[in-house]
Amino acid sequence: MRQAYSPDDVDVMRGALDIWCALHNVGKDGAEANRAAKRILDLMGRKRCSCDELLAQLGDFRPDPRRKPSDEPRGRMY
Repeated sequence: MRQAYSPDDVDVMRGALDIWCALHNVGKDGAEANRAAKRILDLMGRKRCSCDELLAQLGDFRPDPRRKPSDEPRGRMY
C-alpha cells in the first residue's frame, strides 16, 4: 500500500470524488462521500490511476439508497 501521495495524486483523487458526488447527487461532506473517498484511497493505494480510471473502477460503487420517511421504523404503540 502506498504511504504518501503527491500533490498531483491528491488532485486526481479530489477530482474523482467531486465528479462521483455530482453524478450521484451526494453532498461532499456526507457519509456517502466519505465512503467513496475511502474507496478512492484504497484504489489509488493499489495502483496510481488517472481520474477517468478511478471513475471507471467506481462504476459499481453506488450510494446507499435513501430511506423514505415511510420506511423508518415506528415506535411501539401502547
